[in-house]
Amino acid sequence: MGGDEIRKREVIVGMAVLLLYTVGLIFVSSFHELWFDETQAWQIAKSASYKDMFTVVPHYEGHSPLWHLILSVFAKNGAPVDITLKAVNITFCTLAMALLIFKAPFPKPVKYLLPFTYFFFFHYGIYNRPYSITMIAFCLMAMTCKERNTKPLRYILSMILFCMTTAFGIMIAGGLCIAWTIEIIAELIRNKEMQLFWKDRRFYTLCLILVIAVVLILMITPAEDCYYGGIENKGSLGEVLTNTDHYKTLLILPFESWSGIMIGLDGDKEYIPVLAAELIIGTVLWLALILLTKKNRKLMTFLVPYIIMTAFMSFHYMSAHHIGISSLFHVFIFWIIAEQEGGIQLPAIFVKMKNSIDSPLIRKAVCGIGIIVCIMPVVYSIGASYMDIKGECGISRFAEIIKENHLEDRKIMAKWNVTYDESADSGLASDNMFKVLEMPSKHGRVLENRTYLMGDPVMILPYFDRNIFMNFNVDCPDDLYMHYKYKEDADAVFESWREKGLPDLIVDYCPIDEVYDEETLDGVKYLPVYLLEYNLFYKLDINTYYERLYLREDLFKEYPQLKWIDDQSGNIFERK
Repeated sequence: MGGDEIRKREVIVGMAVLLLYTVGLIFVSSFHELWFDETQAWQIAKSASYKDMFTVVPHYEGHSPLWHLILSVFAKNGAPVDITLKAVNITFCTLAMALLIFKAPFPKPVKYLLPFTYFFFFHYGIYNRPYSITMIAFCLMAMTCKERNTKPLRYILSMILFCMTTAFGIMIAGGLCIAWTIEIIAELIRNKEMQLFWKDRRFYTLCLILVIAVVLILMITPAEDCYYGGIENKGSLGEVLTNTDHYKTLLILPFESWSGIMIGLDGDKEYIPVLAAELIIGTVLWLALILLTKKNRKLMTFLVPYIIMTAFMSFHYMSAHHIGISSLFHVFIFWIIAEQEGGIQLPAIFVKMKNSIDSPLIRKAVCGIGIIVCIMPVVYSIGASYMDIKGECGISRFAEIIKENHLEDRKIMAKWNVTYDESADSGLASDNMFKVLEMPSKHGRVLENRTYLMGDPVMILPYFDRNIFMNFNVDCPDDLYMHYKYKEDADAVFESWREKGLPDLIVDYCPIDEVYDEETLDGVKYLPVYLLEYNLFYKLDINTYYERLYLREDLFKEYPQLKWIDDQSGNIFERK
């Protein structure tokens, strides 16, 4: 078979794999229910001004406005949220996988398997977030890295795109630029041309990305009142550095990027053996990556950005979707090694260990374990896709109920973020709120009300053309997205809610006695008319949540189709 025929067959097989990937995304996405992070971006694109997208929103969202700007083209022109958001994301994912399949210098089985691993398919393909563009940026960075010294602008532009998709992009790109700068300086010193550094065009491209990175950092620096995961870490630097949990996370991150499952678990004692195994495997992977990159002359390129990223993830802030960036970086490193070094060279110690195994049984066992580890990311992808198809993963059903029963003109209240005192003698703990049958009910003492933090309206409002909630963003009701603010005067906000009277419906349990006094609530009862069960997935781990829709008791005659779904014979919890 001639070379042209071989290349033609490879193109046909690659196109078939890409088609399978795209069809798979379309099929699973058709069942996927949009979750908060997805609709939050859409609502920002729909209702925020372009000025706010650049000057205000990034301080609370933590990344540049690129994703919001892309979505705004559709959201501000009345496009339907479900099909549009999914179509945009699938388009970017397909483009990224086309670059991977047809440009990556990997063996065919690797190129054809990678698109179906967990992060590449499910977490970045089914969940509609800017990480689909991150995948494109990684591929472009890998493709342009080889000629970075002769054509530096292409490499820099791909890194700039990466920086504009996620804050972790700024960290990794910064690390890559540091490593590259060291290489450039070493080269100039070796050639005795250090005095020509200022005339080197690579220097000016590095200055370009530095300026853009500084602008992006200033743009996304959290506002003083921004609420995010890292805000919970209020310990001193010494306490943070001596917390062993951070080091555990750091060690298992390389394994979690592919086959690990520990971060998705609850961390109970029953999972200690799993954690122990992952710590061992993670440590081995760290050593293997260091030895491999050193052997292939990419140690600095790997270690500097990877340490920066994983340290930030472990010691300050990380969500499940960020772990996939570690997976992408692994692909990037092996891509540039294979392309620039003519293949991946194994360190001598690896070869020695391989040759020292004489037993065929042990060889088969090692090979079998290796195959299982490589297949698990695909298993996670299939499992998560199946669970997404089978169950609910959002609360858009509430929007359907409101529309079906023409309730959008009623006064609807949404649950806000509340911190309860969960001590043993404080009453009902917040994790048991879903058991409450009516409102008002006895609950734990409220320590803090965060009235801006309401996730439910963000998942319901995309299906309406206006704000239908009486207590959502009362000072800026045209903003249809959640403001990540936690410093506020809750009493003043409650006063503005009280001016609108009692709500007719309430989405999910909330302590309404924090808002209305005992006299106002005398004889008032809210009863649940619908119970929603939904799930969130990470690999094969499922977290199930429950929310109820409540209707005020005196309105039941107006809506006979809505029934009290729980046992009407008793009040399980004492009325306050």
